Amino acid sequence: MFSLKNLVQDTSKFSSPIISVVAGNGQITKSAVASGADLIIALNAGLYRNMGFGSLAAFMPYRNANDQTEDLLRQHILLHTQTTPVVAGVFAADPTQPIGRRLKRLKELGVEGITNWPAIGFIDGTFRSHLEAEGIGLSTEVDMLKQAKKLGLVTFGFALSAEEAYVFAKNGVDALILNVGLTFEIEDTIEKRNQLQLSITKAKEMLSKAHESGRKPFSLIYGGSITEPEDFAEFLQQVPINGYAGGSTFERFPVVEMVNMRVRSFKSILLNTNGTNGRTKFGPLIGSSPKMKDLFKLIQKIAPYDVNVCIDGESGTGKELVATQIHMLSSRKNNPFITVNCGAIPDTLVESEFFGYEKGAFTGAAYLKPGKFELANKGTLFLDEIADLSPHAQAALLRVIQQGEIVRLGGQKPISVDVRILCASNQNLEQLVHEDKFRVDLYFRLSAILIKIPPLRERSSDIPLLVANVLNKLSIKFDKKLLGTTKDFMNRLKRNYWPGNVRELEQVITRHALIEENPILKGDPALFASMTFSRTGATIDKFQKAQKALTEAGYNKTKAALALGISRKTLYQWLKSDNQNSDQN
Repeated sequence: MFSLKNLVQDTSKFSSPIISVVAGNGQITKSAVASGADLIIALNAGLYRNMGFGSLAAFMPYRNANDQTEDLLRQHILLHTQTTPVVAGVFAADPTQPIGRRLKRLKELGVEGITNWPAIGFIDGTFRSHLEAEGIGLSTEVDMLKQAKKLGLVTFGFALSAEEAYVFAKNGVDALILNVGLTFEIEDTIEKRNQLQLSITKAKEMLSKAHESGRKPFSLIYGGSITEPEDFAEFLQQVPINGYAGGSTFERFPVVEMVNMRVRSFKSILLNTNGTNGRTKFGPLIGSSPKMKDLFKLIQKIAPYDVNVCIDGESGTGKELVATQIHMLSSRKNNPFITVNCGAIPDTLVESEFFGYEKGAFTGAAYLKPGKFELANKGTLFLDEIADLSPHAQAALLRVIQQGEIVRLGGQKPISVDVRILCASNQNLEQLVHEDKFRVDLYFRLSAILIKIPPLRERSSDIPLLVANVLNKLSIKFDKKLLGTTKDFMNRLKRNYWPGNVRELEQVITRHALIEENPILKGDPALFASMTFSRTGATIDKFQKAQKALTEAGYNKTKAALALGISRKTLYQWLKSDNQNSDQN
């Protein structure tokens, strides 16, 4: 086990991220240590979470925060940490005793690191000004961390803004904990991704400012919309951080099983996942076939240029992954990447989604809400299922592209926006233009560059790479040894038509991984029977999938489309496909 000082000073020995668990009781600590957590962080916020309250309760004057943290350490955490290093939060302006005495006592207990918590950065406005005037501010926290460092403790600056990150780095802290927002669950996948991108943008700003100090301290991300390992993996692809610190993320019932699974899942993510990997991985994209290599080259060529791009591909081919990689290779990579599912926007809500609204703009508008264009300012806006936009929505979109400004609903003042637009569709936009279903002027505005993603059936040589990648993730997720597939199963996978492309392949592999007992998947014929091998079969398969989803959703078309990962319009097309196939026969 590395000492905490060695851990923050030399990260080259670690191929996986440093995972820290903010524990609120002994059971969480015990499970986290058993699962391989690298650090345990003791904050009085954990105590309140354990009682069923949010972390912000830690800032209320219920009791001395430092006494609470010390009790948490003595009665719960230190009983179970074994050799895992512990970092403790200390409120720098504690008037009850000299801070040096508190720090010495914590060191004697076995604490190796100190961070400023409860952090003054959570407070702003007039109250913050009064606290600063009373000597309770950022400078007090800096002084406390300097005292801790003189005592041989490792210091972690808990920062909530780019300016705080800079101050802590400039004053020589050993590490930074970058708070990128409150942690909360978001059910809407598009909104979740957008919030995650906003957290990523904030983290980039904080790191960039900290590095202006001339130092690059060890850095952990804390909070934000990271609730799943996949969220953290997305973070690592875009932000050069060393690890993650989480509290509520790891505290899910049943406690032991969930903490074990989540810590191991976060630990399974590899660092430095950007770029190519053995020429088979290009950011989030996987493939070594000639068509994928050509795709990778095209993305590299066009990504740096600030032009709009239209991404064409069947459902499940990875259009959003391509859009993400374009953004990451562009000059806008340090700014937001915002996604809009055009097929999910009712025509009456187009303006409020795209442009936002002012407080009081309509009944129920209780607060100002920025639209997607405003959120994506200086960054990239990804419009998925662009073909599903109504004529009214197309006109609204064209207007903002031409003018470069928006006006919020209920507002009067134009707001300039600088946005690169990437769009995607599984329908042929050019054909829709010829059929007068899509505006020709909008089409040319959106498709300065056209990228076509090959369907999986046209790059079957990539299937072994994709299967290996899926099995690696499932092995961690299910805590199950999964080594590969038999040759016969792999041959059948390669021959399949794959109407659902990579997404369908992942579902098939997941199904077999769950049900089969052996680490080498054989491809049970009973499970494999539903797979299709011809274009006609693919059409029937879409119809059957649509019918099944409708039944499971209680014939609610919106829910059925959401479950299939398609728009309502695409769902209607799938339901019509059986009749079209009957006519052909």
